[in-house]
Amino acid sequence: MIDPKVSTSGIAYPDDLALLKRVYDRICQERGIDAGSAEAADLAAQAMALFAAGVFDEDEINRSLSQDE
Repeated sequence: MIDPKVSTSGIAYPDDLALLKRVYDRICQERGIDAGSAEAADLAAQAMALFAAGVFDEDEINRSLSQDE
């Protein structure tokens, strides 16, 4: 079986985007953030910034974004 490609370089592969989407969806639901809102866009930008800075672990991204409440 082929292992899914997960980045360690800052390049977002499909599995990475799925990870970021899971975190985004979870936090939006927890905070009651509407998709398409300015707050949702800010959350997505924060998630991508963490990823671009080298944070690739789902739990770590979730914790970092949850602390920004």
